[in-house]
Amino acid sequence: MHPSTRTAVVTGSDSPMGRAVALALADDGFDVGLAYAADRDSAEATAADVETRSVRAAVQRMDLADLPGSAAAVDEFARDLGGIGVLVSCPGSTAVECIQRAVRYMIAGGGGGRIVNVTTSSSGLGGLTGLLAAELARYSITVNSVVVPAVEPDFAAPGPDDREVAAVASYLCAPAGMFVTGAAYVVDGTRIAMIPHSLTEAGALRQPRRAGRIRSYTGRWAPTRWTR
Repeated sequence: MHPSTRTAVVTGSDSPMGRAVALALADDGFDVGLAYAADRDSAEATAADVETRSVRAAVQRMDLADLPGSAAAVDEFARDLGGIGVLVSCPGSTAVECIQRAVRYMIAGGGGGRIVNVTTSSSGLGGLTGLLAAELARYSITVNSVVVPAVEPDFAAPGPDDREVAAVASYLCAPAGMFVTGAAYVVDGTRIAMIPHSLTEAGALRQPRRAGRIRSYTGRWAPTRWTR
């Protein structure tokens, strides 16, 4: 099913990656809510560019240290733009409470929605993707991750261009991505392949993720909470 509304919220829109994602979705015909952490001027500039695509834009501050305020920002986007059909979170810019609030609007809109977590490999949101995908399938909401490399200034391999990351997010929100859920698309410019063998020999890449890191989220996602 397609998103319940042609409205997308992009968190971290004051970052270069967030800007690229917002413009890609605007090119796809989505009205875009731009959530920023600190740089309102940057988010406003992106909003102006979004509106040149003949779609609407709205700007709200989203501070992860203020969870009630972040949830209220999601409510404001839904009021300003007429619902929420897509949520794209850029690294370090979204709390799980915001995802939960956005999901309620997707369900209220009749079901159907897309959640894309742009994340580094060490992020807890990456581990949460599969759990959410399984639970939200009943509402025709897909949940996927786009995995990008963490910032490593001394690493020789170039990282992906922000527009390349945005193109993957755009695909996952498009009709072509309707049946893709629970997936992690790695956009890392072959960095994994170039990690020195000494790390694998030392077991650094073979350490299993502690079960508690994922299990700690499960209590938040009881099915009855989505529609409260």
